Amino acid sequence: MLMASLILIPIFFGIILYKLPVKLGKIILMVVQVALVGLAVFLFLQTESTPLLTTILGGNDPILNIALRADRFAFALVLLSNFMFAILFVFKIKDEFFNGKLMLLFLILQGLTSGIFLTDDLFNLFILFEVSTVITTILIMYKGDGRSKYDALYYLITQMVSMMFFLFGIAYTYRLFGVLSISTITNLIPFATRTELILPFAFMMTGLCFKTGMFPMFGWVSRAYGLNSAPMTQLAIMSGVLIKTSLYWMLQFHDIFRPVLNYTPFFLALGVVTALGGALKALSQKDIRLILAYSTISQIGLMVTSASGFADSSQSYAHYHIIIHAIIKVILFLCAEIVIENYKTTNIYEIEGVFKKLPFVSICLIVGVLSMTAFPLSSGSISKYFMSSGLNHPMLDVAYWMMSFATILVFVKFSQMFFGQPASMTHVLYKTNIYKRAVLSILVIACLLSGLHLERFVNYLFLTDYAINWANFLVKNGIYFVLVVMAGLVLKNVLVRTKFLYENYKHTLSFSRMCLMIVLFFGVLVAYGMWGGLV
Repeated sequence: MLMASLILIPIFFGIILYKLPVKLGKIILMVVQVALVGLAVFLFLQTESTPLLTTILGGNDPILNIALRADRFAFALVLLSNFMFAILFVFKIKDEFFNGKLMLLFLILQGLTSGIFLTDDLFNLFILFEVSTVITTILIMYKGDGRSKYDALYYLITQMVSMMFFLFGIAYTYRLFGVLSISTITNLIPFATRTELILPFAFMMTGLCFKTGMFPMFGWVSRAYGLNSAPMTQLAIMSGVLIKTSLYWMLQFHDIFRPVLNYTPFFLALGVVTALGGALKALSQKDIRLILAYSTISQIGLMVTSASGFADSSQSYAHYHIIIHAIIKVILFLCAEIVIENYKTTNIYEIEGVFKKLPFVSICLIVGVLSMTAFPLSSGSISKYFMSSGLNHPMLDVAYWMMSFATILVFVKFSQMFFGQPASMTHVLYKTNIYKRAVLSILVIACLLSGLHLERFVNYLFLTDYAINWANFLVKNGIYFVLVVMAGLVLKNVLVRTKFLYENYKHTLSFSRMCLMIVLFFGVLVAYGMWGGLV
């Protein structure tokens, strides 16, 4: 029952801590986090000898029982999510508003996240997604006013609408196979016909693609990430961890149905369009939080493109970038919180001289920015090198460099706040807060080490023997520097002088139009399955 403990322990202690004095609750919280991370490490290590771990929760029938089942990559994500929750608890441990209510909500969300990665039951997966959406909604409007509650309600209802499609897919799958076990369905898929699988696949993937933020359904990002009521810790969790839950299952179902339905070209194109569309949305924003949020959507598109690549190994490269991206994005969001609280604004055009005013935070931000843009020998550089190496088609190479240029352009814009003269050189906030500095230091060190020792890390993580072609690596780094120069010129001579992006891409779809996008996306999936999804 060790796997079940990763789900139940945080929920159980969340309920207990809600009624305890806050100081005592925080001490117990830290003890619980150490235990959960230790348990996740132990189970991850077990996958060296047992590639697939299984825990039966109920039932004696090997087909109809309810189980938790996960492989090495799933446990890597469980370990990552528990580590991120623990590190963020430490980051906020001294904040006054971090009370029993917030501990309850975050601990429940922590348990649900582990459950999403570990479950082997389709209906349980739906329940876990839905409850985590409700908890997320409560968190993003935690300190909100009327407008915040309206936007949070928009987020909640659109998420529920999309997951109704997922539920319809579950019902259709159960009608076909008579079971809800994902592993059993995986074994039965090759015996089904293409026409039988189109509808359940389209229903489930519509829900998952919406939650992942795939084009054109990423309009909910502005509503969820742009609220002043949302704790930045929650935004870091959403961008670094929660969005990976839907991405994980999106990639899993793509592989499960692939023996009969070939949607690879579709998801290759969808990934490219999402990456470029997310970057355009990021460039059109003034809010630091939304720039970072839409850059996450852009990176999700890159991961989907790589995972759908024609080379068999490219999916492992995308899996590694999922982990690296989580670390980088948490660094960026936590540093952004400190910047925002110092400057009392989220408008990037009103923030100048960050390096002079917040030198430690600036160093952490620079590490995150360089890693995200694939600066040579950074963790992002080598993970993206592996992904680009896995895309063994000329058109995919062109698409990869377009996506890379878009990412660089976004973070060249983001980096403008380092320069200039701050309006005042008042006392640097958080300078004496050892907890926040310790957390950022740990994350930055992890980011740096995962780049310097990436080959060893990747080979251990996936039990493989990947090796870097250093000649090819140097060529790609040369292209990187050319793209950086081009991005600077485009930003200075094009984007700064025109308001085209800001005027045309800053808006969010209304609720009715967002629902229309969901239906249209479902229709496109069905149409592609009918006429383009042949193996």
